Amino acid sequence: MPYLVAKYYSMAIKYRITRRKNTMDPNSAPAYIMQAVGHREVDLRHLAYEISNMSTHTEGDVLGVLIMLVKQLKHHLADGETVVLDDLGRFKITFQCKAAPSPELLGKKSVKKFGVNFLPSKDFKRWMKGHLKVQKEKKR
Repeated sequence: MPYLVAKYYSMAIKYRITRRKNTMDPNSAPAYIMQAVGHREVDLRHLAYEISNMSTHTEGDVLGVLIMLVKQLKHHLADGETVVLDDLGRFKITFQCKAAPSPELLGKKSVKKFGVNFLPSKDFKRWMKGHLKVQKEKKR
């Protein structure tokens, strides 16, 4: 992705070490994992501001396009389509449902909740592997 400037990605992703129990085997010893820690959220308005400062487009124009992107993403996902944003990845609707003893008992009311599956593109995965760094979170 040649248009991404490396200086914008110099921060490290913070992590903390967390103790986890094995719920499948309560008698097993706990294990430790590294868990990514987010430190702030960036919304559409902030993205529009940043993009407008790196282009000839106004913040309002960029925000309008981003809002329409979200609307169209929802529209296509609601139709059961997979949305591919080339250099970013794929978005696909998922859902969880209750199990039933026979297929005849399954229907719309069996769906418990909906979700979205995101699969990063190969380019995005390569970018993450080559550019992202991790750093242990400082004690609070």
